[in-house]
Amino acid sequence: MTWVALALALTAAAPASDTITVTADRLAPEAIEPAARAYVRNVLPTPVHGQYGRWADPVCIRVAGVDDALAARVTRRISAVATEAAVKLAKPGCKPNLEIVFTEDAATTTRVITARQPRQIARLDADQRATLRGATLPVRWWHGYELRDRDGQRASANGSAALMSALSDGGVPLSSALPVGPDAVMTDSRSSSLIDTNTAVWVTSGVVVIDVTLATGKPLDAVADYAALAALAPMQLPPPAPGVPSILALFSNPARATETLSGWDRAWLAALYRIPMNRKGEGQRGEMAKRLADAMTE
Repeated sequence: MTWVALALALTAAAPASDTITVTADRLAPEAIEPAARAYVRNVLPTPVHGQYGRWADPVCIRVAGVDDALAARVTRRISAVATEAAVKLAKPGCKPNLEIVFTEDAATTTRVITARQPRQIARLDADQRATLRGATLPVRWWHGYELRDRDGQRASANGSAALMSALSDGGVPLSSALPVGPDAVMTDSRSSSLIDTNTAVWVTSGVVVIDVTLATGKPLDAVADYAALAALAPMQLPPPAPGVPSILALFSNPARATETLSGWDRAWLAALYRIPMNRKGEGQRGEMAKRLADAMTE
């Protein structure tokens, strides 16, 4: 099957539109809060450094594996989703940090990419790596992360002399004051707040691989919206069906799926990009659920 035939098969059911149509789904008022908590719980990935990361640097999108016209169309769809969620986009001519790859064999393509760049998936456990590299999935993704301080500077894995001195002079034993374990990172940022963590997890790269054979028959715009959500909001792989109408059910539960971002999807992405980044994961999770519930109540 040629690339042209694959592209035609994927787009056969799709209208030629770059407009984002949001599908809103209203529940009874008493059902909204539990549904919001379930949505957030189902889609969130394993925390990184105890936090949930998101893009903060401008996103530069590159689409590979389809012709230029289709690549431009997918880029416009993802850019529209990003703009609506207030995700910063890089200027034309930028160096890509978000790759959207269309391929006939996503598992093999993913194994090749991750073999060349193993650090990108170093944080995944054995089961997660096996799913990413071997499962039969129409769409799969992974992200690169960095821990940054409050000024956006890269955190050091070995704590700075200034911070070490400050902790020592304060009479706090370094053995109990310094973080330990594989995620231990130190920064020069300090705060008296018991809520502010001084650090935030930034998504710095992302790859979404779309298996055109498995996605055949789905509208291209629907697949692009699905990819946009996976790219901009790091999630479990594969994401469990959220329990409300969602683009995330496009492949797993078509009866509950929408072919554009649903109101729930849109509100979830907005919530992720409005919570403070420098908070502990449990606080971030609770605020995301509250913001999602509030948005779906309006």
